[in-house]
Amino acid sequence: MNPEIGAGVLRGDPGFPLPPAGGGDPGKLPARPGGQPAPRAARKTGLWVFMAVVLTLFMLFGVAYVMRMAYEDWRSLPPPPWQLWLSTALLAASGAAWELARLLAARAEWPRARSATLAACLLALAFLASQLWAWQALVAMNYPVAANPSNSFFYLITALHGVHLLGGLLVGGGVAVRLAQGARGERIETSILLCARYWHFLFLLWLGVFGLLFYVTPDLVQAVCTSLGIPRS
Repeated sequence: MNPEIGAGVLRGDPGFPLPPAGGGDPGKLPARPGGQPAPRAARKTGLWVFMAVVLTLFMLFGVAYVMRMAYEDWRSLPPPPWQLWLSTALLAASGAAWELARLLAARAEWPRARSATLAACLLALAFLASQLWAWQALVAMNYPVAANPSNSFFYLITALHGVHLLGGLLVGGGVAVRLAQGARGERIETSILLCARYWHFLFLLWLGVFGLLFYVTPDLVQAVCTSLGIPRS
């Protein structure tokens, strides 16, 4: 899945102007001429659709991961190295920084929102660096990518997650640049909102990936299948 597909929903375009503040029914979404959704609503919808597609992709990889455990050559991964726990903390902190930026933008505290946005991007970069560090640690523990199917799945799935985060980071960096250039108003506020929402999604997705790779074992799968009456070879 190319993260650039979803990057467009985080970026704004001039489009059609929204109705002036205080005009219209506050309970209705603004619309373009002809009844089409306004850019703000369309971007929000587009992000939800993109996240649903990404979630489906990772679920398919998860199913393949569990099914591959049935073969005799499967060897489970070791306990997660501490670098992966660091990655988890960094991603959580990056999401918290985006949420802070969203709250500050909603209050029109733009200088502080700019600082929070920059911090979120730097923490995301630190997350990617920590992921590379974790890969090196696993290789040093004699768990290279081709040594076992479980190793291959680990590098593939974590790399896929990293690519989607990198795509969001490119957009988030663009938001930080626009704030530094003096961008203000509802358009940039919506961009910050969507970045925050995407980072929360990435964090929850990472928790699912982390649990799948290190805590879903063949014995656990066997026990679940047995309790459900599903035969496994």
